[in-house]
Amino acid sequence: MRSISIRRCQFHFSFFALLAFCCVVTGIEGGAFLFMSVCLHESAHLAAMAIFHALPVKVIFSGFGCRMILSEKHKLSYRQNAVISLAGPLGNLALASVFFVLNPENQIAIQSNLALGILHLLPIEPLDGGLAVHAFLRGKIAAGKADKICLVLSIALLLPLSILGFLILLQTRYNFSLLALSIYLMLYLVLGRNFLPL
Repeated sequence: MRSISIRRCQFHFSFFALLAFCCVVTGIEGGAFLFMSVCLHESAHLAAMAIFHALPVKVIFSGFGCRMILSEKHKLSYRQNAVISLAGPLGNLALASVFFVLNPENQIAIQSNLALGILHLLPIEPLDGGLAVHAFLRGKIAAGKADKICLVLSIALLLPLSILGFLILLQTRYNFSLLALSIYLMLYLVLGRNFLPL
């Protein structure tokens, strides 16, 4: 079975495979908090979309992220798109701050939300930070120029990120998550949006 559909939500097999992998690597508790962090992240996106009266007609979950499909009647401005993109990581950082103040012993909750928030704020497409920068630039300059700036910025940040991921793999001998993410993002930039198996 490649996917499971429940009303407006569709879950690909890769989503469950990634969740199982996280549970194996971080333990059941770590996997549970990571899943909670992802749910909060996507809920923050949905809340921002609700504010702009543009809830999605379909939400697709996969191991490569969450894709929200809007109705053609919803026309969002570039600024609104940027706000929606930033809502997810800012929600994670807010929750990490709440845990830090109210329950600092819960390092798993703090670290999972902090990592997800910081990662998605990076101005690399298709991460939320990259989408926000792209939307902001599209509102200021021509589409072609905005695309080129975002591509150069993404590549410039991915190179050191890949090196860091490789060094982490050498040091730990098992943690290849950052390196795998960097490779995936590079393939996305080279092959385009069609690379996403959604």
